Amino acid sequence: MENPFVLNNYTNDLQFCNRKIEVSRLRENLENGRASTLFSIRKMGKTGLISHLFNQNKARKSIYIDLFSSQNSADFATLLLKNILPVIEGKPERLLRRVREIFSRISPVMELDPVSGQPTFSVKFAGDDAGNRSLEELFTWLASWDGEVWLALDEFQQIVHYPDKGMEARLRSMLQFCPCIKPVFLGSQQDMIVSMFSDYGRPFYQSTDMMKLDAIPKEEYIPFIQNHMEAGKRDVPISVLEDWYVRLRGHTWYVQHAMNHLYATRPGKWNLSRYDDFFRKLVLEQEQYFITYRFLLTDLQWKILMAVAREGSVQKIQSKEWLMQHKLGTPSSIAAAVKLLCDRELLVKEPGSYRLMNPYMEYWLKNCWRFGED
Repeated sequence: MENPFVLNNYTNDLQFCNRKIEVSRLRENLENGRASTLFSIRKMGKTGLISHLFNQNKARKSIYIDLFSSQNSADFATLLLKNILPVIEGKPERLLRRVREIFSRISPVMELDPVSGQPTFSVKFAGDDAGNRSLEELFTWLASWDGEVWLALDEFQQIVHYPDKGMEARLRSMLQFCPCIKPVFLGSQQDMIVSMFSDYGRPFYQSTDMMKLDAIPKEEYIPFIQNHMEAGKRDVPISVLEDWYVRLRGHTWYVQHAMNHLYATRPGKWNLSRYDDFFRKLVLEQEQYFITYRFLLTDLQWKILMAVAREGSVQKIQSKEWLMQHKLGTPSSIAAAVKLLCDRELLVKEPGSYRLMNPYMEYWLKNCWRFGED
């Protein structure tokens, strides 16, 4: 039987746990012309949610684009052109003709994918400003197109880092006049993505329905896991599932990762200590990755990570009492270190507290790290 705890794309609805409210709300927004912004910390399940939504609505033209690797407006234009045009025009010869009709500064290139053997579409720009010009030409044509596309733009906050001035304003203006584009903006840098859509004076101010994706509640996730374990004839005590959910803070990817590995081992009549050993093994498999940070971070930054890991979460991270307890110095010296740890997504700021982003690393720092007893 196929492992039901997938780590990448969901292939069927049975692999997807709940999120019924979020799916319904996104679908309703898309069907009624309302833009949405979906944000959360990394690996909470935004991409899986969009994949699930699009799979449920296969009759619609839908596109998912990850902007994380894009560096400028030309990269952005390339991603949009390569993904939107083939969806609108499925036949290669018609696609090439369409591109030549719309664009003045790009050369379409059709190649065969060496793995699938299917034709793939790419573009080459002619001129320094060809990316911006082609983006405008694409949206000008889309403004008169009578079709409809559901468009999910992941890591949307990346456009803030583009060197091209005014990218937010230009994109907002172009989308405003393209009713055929039904957008969903996704982001994992929560403060930045929320600022883009809630700060007065920003181009996208209050232009979307804001949705935060939190952990799947334990009362929904545990039965989902238990049902799959039982269907695969894996006899795992519910107390273990609940304990692991708490250890992993319900963080979707890490729960899926742990359950994927546990399912693959086909546990039989294990005692509780064997489950603990197995969990520790999963953590230690990533030890070299964690140790790397010991030499990339300053002593203060590392000590902050250890102190937070040992407590699980910290409410007053700059209070004199907490700093004295862990011998971390003064509030002024810790502020910059905490900001850097948050920027590097090692710490996550939650309402009223801080914790480690990676629950495996939290467990490792609390239970496994012994080098010099830092």
